[in-house]
Amino acid sequence: MYAADHSFLGALPTHVNISDHVSLPKEGQRRSYRLQRRAVKQAETHLALSRAAFELHSSVGPSRTTVSAIAEKAGVQRLTVYRHFPDEEAVFSACSAYSFGQDPPPNPEVWRSIAEPDARLRTALLQLYGYYSRKRQLLANLYRDAEMPVVAAALVRRREVLAKGVAILESGWLRPDSETARLLVAAIGHALDFTTWRSLVENQGLSEDEAVEAMLVLVRCVSSSSADCRGEKPSA
Repeated sequence: MYAADHSFLGALPTHVNISDHVSLPKEGQRRSYRLQRRAVKQAETHLALSRAAFELHSSVGPSRTTVSAIAEKAGVQRLTVYRHFPDEEAVFSACSAYSFGQDPPPNPEVWRSIAEPDARLRTALLQLYGYYSRKRQLLANLYRDAEMPVVAAALVRRREVLAKGVAILESGWLRPDSETARLLVAAIGHALDFTTWRSLVENQGLSEDEAVEAMLVLVRCVSSSSADCRGEKPSA
């Protein structure tokens, strides 16, 4: 019924090569798969190096952790370590990220939800002292190697986090005057410090619960205006 026009058929190829249509997507898929495998391998290597750095920082400390030691512990060549960690800061950052990923330090913001100041401080100390117990050797090594710039910077950041914790924990205590307020901040800050935990638990032999109770007594006493706590003679 309609006039047939087949002239367009002459423009079509007489032979169709399937590979022209299939090989490019397949090659692209293979390339994508190779890139994915490479990325996974790189991530696995980075994790192994980060774990090795963390274990060395925990055992011998940052100042005694060498590229050769990281490479040996991770089972790679020194060049591989340099590819992932071009400098000391990169090593320390990877170690910190690994440590926080495995066992993050307590978050002071969590304490804010506890209204009663005594219970809030007890919770904070129990969390912190438990963390100090688990990370005792690592933290001790960091304080020992505090002269290293990367370690010094990390300790500054740590002090800033603890200062935020003090600001949260000081709320709600009795503070009849500015001098008491100043002493209260100092007492809470002292209670939160790693060196305080170390002195009470490692040097004095207290249990963590006993160390927490001792610091609670200190803060309660400082917050109170009681003459007995302050060692003052009662007025006649």
